[in-house]
Amino acid sequence: MSAPRVDYFYSFRSPYSYLSGPRGFALADEFEIDLRFRGVIPMMMRGESVPTAKRLHTMRDVKREADRLGMPFGRIHDPLGEGATRTLAVSEYAIDAGRVREFVLTASQAIWGEATDPASEEGLRLICENAGLDWAGCSAALNDPAIAARVEANTQELVEIGHWGVPVFVFDGEHFWGQDRISDLALVLNDAGLARN
Repeated sequence: MSAPRVDYFYSFRSPYSYLSGPRGFALADEFEIDLRFRGVIPMMMRGESVPTAKRLHTMRDVKREADRLGMPFGRIHDPLGEGATRTLAVSEYAIDAGRVREFVLTASQAIWGEATDPASEEGLRLICENAGLDWAGCSAALNDPAIAARVEANTQELVEIGHWGVPVFVFDGEHFWGQDRISDLALVLNDAGLARN
């Protein structure tokens, strides 16, 4: 019998996704689940607007949370555009290579804490190699229409379930939106008897 599935919708341009990463992936260590990473196209690349006041509030809020969690934050390289497209493509390749956790955590820290530009070949190659991925495979994924279609399908599914922001975790039809809801999901998984012994 297969393990119950948890979908993890994530954007490399979302600082809250970045904050969720270590705890989100750790759910698969703590519980008998099939955690499925679902990288999505950023809101602003889907025609959604984000007011300036909200962006400023978000940066202050994320800085407080990053300090509390002991995560580096502040040396930022906004991946909007090619940076987001390229990291999403490689994340799908990383799923196939069995190193999605390593890639997502490495890429997100590089973007939000180390000002690495994933739109550049030098920046993305550094991220890929630090995540233990083969650069030739990563590079090929950037122009693979099947990979692009998978990213589009992830994004469309997020819209279809009624969400636009991330991170979102979905378990048994229930949605947990926000990095501050991971503990709620953990309680639900525990109550479902899925804790690893």
